[in-house]
This record gives sequence, structure tokens and C-alpha cells, in this order.
Amino acid sequence: MNTLKSKKEIEILFDKGKSVSNGKFLFKFLESESTEFLFAVSSKKFPKAVDRNRIKRLVREVVRKLEVESKTIAIVYNGTLVPNFDDVNNSVRNLIKKI
Repeated sequence: MNTLKSKKEIEILFDKGKSVSNGKFLFKFLESESTEFLFAVSSKKFPKAVDRNRIKRLVREVVRKLEVESKTIAIVYNGTLVPNFDDVNNSVRNLIKKI
């Protein structure tokens, strides 16, 4: 699983990418040659880095187990509470199916 780091590619993804949302998660995605991910959690909603990192770890674990086609995907968590693994698993799997 590759991480999206280029500012230019991130701007292109958010400007031209399609989006899918379920309230807790927002997925922005583009077709690409390789599979890359960006994980984001708001520091305003989660001021403690421990909580932000926990959410990103949960999402990364679910994505790692899925087989995703060649896409560049930004996964943004918009919830207000730290979710458990089952919530993340169900939400992310349903959104990946929509893509």
C-alpha cells in the first residue's frame, strides 16, 4: 500500500476527483496507474494525536485487507467519536464497493 505524499497530486485529487460519502467517511478518488492512499483526520475534532493516529491505524488495517483496483484514494474521517474496528470495517468496505 503506497501513501500519497505529493502536494501536487493531492491538489489534483481534491480538485478533479469524484467523491463518495456515508456521513462518517468521505472518499475522494481518481483512476490511476498505481494504488495510492491518503488518510486524513481533523485536528479540530480530535485535538489529541493519539486519537487521530488510532483512527488512521484502524482505516489502514481495513484497507490493507481489501483488494483495491488502481486508484488514488483520499479517505477523510468526518465523525466526532473515535470509532471501533467494526464500524470502520463496515463503513470502509461499503464505500469501496460504491467506488
